[in-house]
Amino acid sequence: MRRTRVVIQSRLNSSRLPGKAMMTVAGMPLIELVARRASRSGHEVVVATSEEPYDERIAHHLETVGIRAVRGPLDDVLGRFVMATSDLDDDDRVVRLTGDNPIADAALVDELLAAMDESGHVYGRVDIDQAPEGIGCEGFTARALREAAATTAEPYDREHVTPWLRRALGELLFVPEGCPSDLRGFRATIDCLDDFDRVTRLFDGVDDPIGVGWLELMLRLQERLDVVGPVVPLAPGRPFSRLLVATAAFGRGGEDRPEATQARAILADAVTRGVTHIEGGLSDGDGLALARAASEPALTQRLGLLARIGGLGDGPAAGGRESVELAMQRALFATGRRRADAWVLESASHAAGEAWQWLRELAGDALLGVRVSTPDELAAVRGLPGLALVEVARHLGDPAWDDAEDLLTEVHDAGLSVLAVRVLDGGALAADPGGRLGAAAAELGRAGAVDLAIGEASGAPWCDAVVVGCDDAEQFRADADAVSRPLDAPARARLRELLG
Repeated sequence: MRRTRVVIQSRLNSSRLPGKAMMTVAGMPLIELVARRASRSGHEVVVATSEEPYDERIAHHLETVGIRAVRGPLDDVLGRFVMATSDLDDDDRVVRLTGDNPIADAALVDELLAAMDESGHVYGRVDIDQAPEGIGCEGFTARALREAAATTAEPYDREHVTPWLRRALGELLFVPEGCPSDLRGFRATIDCLDDFDRVTRLFDGVDDPIGVGWLELMLRLQERLDVVGPVVPLAPGRPFSRLLVATAAFGRGGEDRPEATQARAILADAVTRGVTHIEGGLSDGDGLALARAASEPALTQRLGLLARIGGLGDGPAAGGRESVELAMQRALFATGRRRADAWVLESASHAAGEAWQWLRELAGDALLGVRVSTPDELAAVRGLPGLALVEVARHLGDPAWDDAEDLLTEVHDAGLSVLAVRVLDGGALAADPGGRLGAAAAELGRAGAVDLAIGEASGAPWCDAVVVGCDDAEQFRADADAVSRPLDAPARARLRELLG
């Protein structure tokens, strides 16, 4: 009879949350919980850790609780898997799990193996493009594992164990029954402290943390989503969400400026709600720097950057290579990042000069954009070579854009991403002088002037995303809700009538 061995890779030197393998979850170290949940139905389980001195803590603890561990090279995880399965026959099955996913369990393993048996595949895995992070699981034969180890010397293959198997053997892409389709909202791996807090709370009050099913735990995440609200949708056909967080509010002086703790709460909620990027520039004061101070490494990893650059000077040297390169370096230094996903010129006038040429040369594979304040500026830049997005500084009732809906829609339909910025006119609309916006909001079923302005921009047929700054996590959640409830065409038409 074929044997099945689950091999769990684990180490203490995780770059984003060092030591997480030995952090307590449900009354035991995380790695012990993962191993016990995987062995619940009788599967053999081995933890493959490194031979580095600090990983003695993992090996020693597992030995004391009766769980087998093997130790091998830190960077050759494939080699560790071969060591952990050296006594298996070629046709025996190996399942790969990682030590930072306590949701996965024996039932998930069994479901994947049954699907592989039915399909005849030698290699199968949970499809991470259709299933949330946290239930990753891969299956293959010991023979295939040994062939991979004997064939490939590529560092990437050795570190990630299965890339060679996928290339050589093909793969079964498997989605477990009942799996949530909301990939961002149901993310359940432990990668940073915020993840640790969120995921480990799933075991609070659970009588049997080893026996509780993976799907039951996954669905308990719904309670968290109910608190922070629905996931912000992605912009169709665009590489970002319908809401982006502007760091301008972080850099605003005075009592309204959020401290690092509050900014961190905003960014953590943004990740939970599915926001893909922050947006900011050095002209926002120290907003980018505060975003850096507030970001845990994993938040930085999951929130991309749309960086605006300005301050390119005046006169003959304005927009030269040196000034453009310096502005880009300063923006990256302020955020503590190595790259931006998009570079946006703050001034349309600089786009008409050589700055655009140098930006194209220096930006690599990042998207290129320009911020415009008038329809004339939009018309002037729309034909720039390499232009991918425009930030349109337009607020509700802005007379400059009254007759530009057709132009904006035309630009959008031509393939450019259009981002609505300054939709609250720098916060002025929130004050709602005269109460006109409040009255319009009441008639249209909105919560107030801010909710109305964001919903109006989000509902525009030309708008891919709204860029909004916020002072605290509560305001962020309200803004995200507003984006997720765009005004439809009749409501936008009625709003124009109400505002004259």
